[in-house]
Amino acid sequence: MTHKAENNEQEGLFIRLNKHDVQSFIDLVQRQFKSKPTIEYRYKFIKERDFILIPLNRSSMDEIQNYIESNRSLKYEIVSRKVIKNPKFKYKTIEDLLKEERPEWNYKLIPKSYDIIGSIAIIEFPNLDNLSQKEKNLFKEDVAKAVVNVNKSVKSVYEKVSQVKGEYRLRNLQILFGNDDPETVHKENHAIFKLNVKKTYFTPRLVTERKRIANSNICKGELIVDMFAGVGPFSIQIAKKRDVQIYSFDINVDAYKYLKENIFLNNVEKKIFPYNINIKTLLESESQLNILLRGKINRIIMNLPEKSLEFLDVACFLMKKNGGIIHNYQFCSKPKPIELGIKKFSHTLSKYQYQIEKVIHANIVKSYSPLMDLISLDVKIIAK
Repeated sequence: MTHKAENNEQEGLFIRLNKHDVQSFIDLVQRQFKSKPTIEYRYKFIKERDFILIPLNRSSMDEIQNYIESNRSLKYEIVSRKVIKNPKFKYKTIEDLLKEERPEWNYKLIPKSYDIIGSIAIIEFPNLDNLSQKEKNLFKEDVAKAVVNVNKSVKSVYEKVSQVKGEYRLRNLQILFGNDDPETVHKENHAIFKLNVKKTYFTPRLVTERKRIANSNICKGELIVDMFAGVGPFSIQIAKKRDVQIYSFDINVDAYKYLKENIFLNNVEKKIFPYNINIKTLLESESQLNILLRGKINRIIMNLPEKSLEFLDVACFLMKKNGGIIHNYQFCSKPKPIELGIKKFSHTLSKYQYQIEKVIHANIVKSYSPLMDLISLDVKIIAK
């Protein structure tokens, strides 16, 4: 596989129209072909006296010409000219850009998705085993540049070189493009979050979940515990919308540092109380916090899908005896992950003298692997 130089002298096919017919033509092809590529907006329209030359997609030429022939109201001519890049054109996907700019690469190797956190993109390359190390480096560089080109807010691109691991749920990242500065500010659902992508866990893929929880039926004055708060995405979005008190916990000192800063940045200091402790320690001593929270909590967020059920003892210790709501996240096996998740939750819950009164909401948040899904359960529980 060779890495070709870009050809700046490329010839293209244009439809030559009277300038008064240009908008009619654009309207016609958009209506007829919809999402199919027709006009090549990545190249400039060319003006020649009273005519405008519109660049056309070669793969659709026959269909375009047949359609125009059936529409006798347009006088046209197909001509060849050197194309001029349109500096205002923006590719919609990195695949579109790379297919055009680097056609020598196998497009099947291009990652189908990546995460954007503030000014940082994080991408993974699972299928490059057949490339030499030099080809891998060139391919990754091209993809990283394409990510920046497609997403104007992105300044740095990191490669994910390990899965989430360890007590703090961190992953190893390697810089591919831009400055190696892992601190950024991410905006989501009218809230802002400062964080370090190397030192804290944050996923933008739960944006819909966080919005859903913040917009759910939360009553005024509720006491809420966010067991694994991270930099605060659940806690802060709820606090910005609701008149509640939230006790937010995280064991990672760096996450705790950003959590405190984000509470201040979002003006919710009077609603969120952050703690840098392992939530399990509430079971181990008669501390002031233990006494303050025991048996008084209305709602608990358990966003630690790998191990959330291991903390149901703490949830039951905190929850009011007359019941409350748990937002629980789990990784569960396909093909029936929701049924399995509810069964596992109910079985573990029964050990602590609580039971499910009602499953309010259950859904598959996303596919986690070929064998596992991430599921979300909103469950009302009561003491037996």
